[in-house]
Amino acid sequence: MSQSPLQRTVSLLVPFLWPKDKNSMKFRVIGAVICLLLAKAANIGTPPILGYAVDSLTELSQGLNVYMLIPLALIISYGIARVAALAFGELRNAFFSKVAQNAITQLTLNTFKHLHSLSLQFHLGRQTGALSKFIDRGTKGVNFLLTYVLFNVIPTIIEIFLVAGILAYIYGWKYALVTLVTIGLYIIVTFTVTQWRLQFRRRMNAADNDVSTKLVDSLLNFETVKYFNNENHEYQRLFKSLDQYEIESIKNQYTLSYLNIAQTIVIMTGITIMLVMSAFDIRAGNLTIGGFVVINAYMLQLYQPLNFFGTVYREIRQSLTDMENLFTLWEEKPNLTDSEKTLHKSEEASIRFENVSFDYDARRTIIQNISFEVPNGKKVALVGPTGAGKSTISRLLFRFYDPKVGAVYVNNQNIKDISQQSLRKIIGVVPQDTVLFNDTIYYNISYGNPEATEEQIHEAAKSADIHNFVINLPDGYQTIVGERGLKLSGGEKQRVAIARAILKNPSIFFFDEATSALDSTTEKEIQKNLQTISQNRTTLVIAHRLSTAADADEILVLEQGQITERGTHKELLSRDGKYAEMWNKQKDTQAVQDLETSVLS
Repeated sequence: MSQSPLQRTVSLLVPFLWPKDKNSMKFRVIGAVICLLLAKAANIGTPPILGYAVDSLTELSQGLNVYMLIPLALIISYGIARVAALAFGELRNAFFSKVAQNAITQLTLNTFKHLHSLSLQFHLGRQTGALSKFIDRGTKGVNFLLTYVLFNVIPTIIEIFLVAGILAYIYGWKYALVTLVTIGLYIIVTFTVTQWRLQFRRRMNAADNDVSTKLVDSLLNFETVKYFNNENHEYQRLFKSLDQYEIESIKNQYTLSYLNIAQTIVIMTGITIMLVMSAFDIRAGNLTIGGFVVINAYMLQLYQPLNFFGTVYREIRQSLTDMENLFTLWEEKPNLTDSEKTLHKSEEASIRFENVSFDYDARRTIIQNISFEVPNGKKVALVGPTGAGKSTISRLLFRFYDPKVGAVYVNNQNIKDISQQSLRKIIGVVPQDTVLFNDTIYYNISYGNPEATEEQIHEAAKSADIHNFVINLPDGYQTIVGERGLKLSGGEKQRVAIARAILKNPSIFFFDEATSALDSTTEKEIQKNLQTISQNRTTLVIAHRLSTAADADEILVLEQGQITERGTHKELLSRDGKYAEMWNKQKDTQAVQDLETSVLS
């Protein structure tokens, strides 16, 4: 049976409040609770002390208390009690702050880790702006629940019954009854109106998510906006979303004002009734002026946390609403079951696709019964028209997806039976669309091996033919590449990606059009470097430029998800089939002509 948001939240909060392996956190929680109890004791004791002080001052005016010792002692005690209530409250916050912050840290890290464990399919369909909002509001909601449920809601409820008991014992049951009825009505009004307000808050959240999504998406696609002169279109889209958010936000604020007015009417009506009752009791001689002050002080003292209790309840409901989005993220599950077995260590590496078929949609098959092998130390290239299924093969090799039929083997092990971490650890990839972190060139290259030395990073850059370019930049390796690496040209980004893959020092190289963004001269240099670094290493290449595939030990021609031709460059040209047709179409470029001469000679 599925849990409600409240049940899921409670089960989430308990480990943070009482972590099994962190005794220091447990001591902090215990210290915070002790300070809370002392603060409440001081708070509840304050009104009677004030009442006795008032009565003693009345006696002083009548000459019954000549030496003023009792009034002064009571006044000083009142001051000490007020200070103690505040001081213990602040100590409570100091003790618990680390617990709350640790909860936010762990929650954010766990969410971040969970997101990275999800499948490629989830990340292809995500909206980054909304996702960021879900995490931000969800973690803030947890912090609020941890702090205020434990230290405001529960203590306030306890204080209400303690005050009612004190009033009944000292001044009679009728004062306790009015107190409890007033508070009961206050809670009913608060819960009812707050429940009604949830619809407005949800709509405001949805509008806020829409604003964030459009804002982030537009900025990420800054260049596309410029290419098509659509700045005004983006402005209008964002304006409509912001306008909707403004409408929903105003509605939410109006309903909050209704709630505040209703709460004030209820609580002030109760206070007024009690003060009128105390006035009649004073006239009847059943109550002193000090008693009147005590009753008023208790009700005002309860009013403040009660008023805050209304706010806390609203925020609790809001936090639960905000956390619904976070829970939906946690409910997302990877579409692949990972194995705990690691890939057997070996100096050799081989790849084998065995009768593999795959589709993203059952109505359209992408790959049909493909079988091929990349032996240890050999180079195999996949060529073919766009949409033939080349990129899908790469996703299957990395196990972003599992084949619908057949199996993929690395080192004669079915990749379903080994952990994704150990599989991807031995593969170095250079993607066609290189996306860099908004950090330095040094950081982006070192991402291939964060523990690499500066010398190793420079050697990788030299192998990728980018070292000289980098050292001539004003900031050298500390040059910031910008969002997604947009401060670099396509060729420069690709060479950074090549250096990053080289630094990883993998057993298998996978090149997905590794030279597609390079000019002919640079392409020749990079191809030589790639041949050098991949020499005697298992290499799988996806090529649109056939010049990249010409030196492969075997070339596979894909059409409509099937291998239609296979062989070496010479063999395929001699057959005068699809490969020869594609080669002849690309033959006009000087780079291909030169390479053809060298390969066929």
